[in-house]
Amino acid sequence: MSKLSDLFSGVAGTLMFVLILLVALGDLYWLWMSIQLGSFAMFVAGLFPPLIIITGPVGAWSLLFGAPDWLVKLFG
Repeated sequence: MSKLSDLFSGVAGTLMFVLILLVALGDLYWLWMSIQLGSFAMFVAGLFPPLIIITGPVGAWSLLFGAPDWLVKLFG
């Protein structure tokens, strides 16, 4: 039974690492998009620490699937 819990811990730890890495890359991509769109407000939002909860996942989504229309309309 301990082997199963070790496997679960390893998989959970790996998924958490990948999720944190994806959010960090998403926030960097958010900053890159703000420069491309020429939006100072979007850039500041990407640097403001409490908003990383929002900008990181949205940036990761944009990195993987493209920027949502509402994001371009709001900041573009």
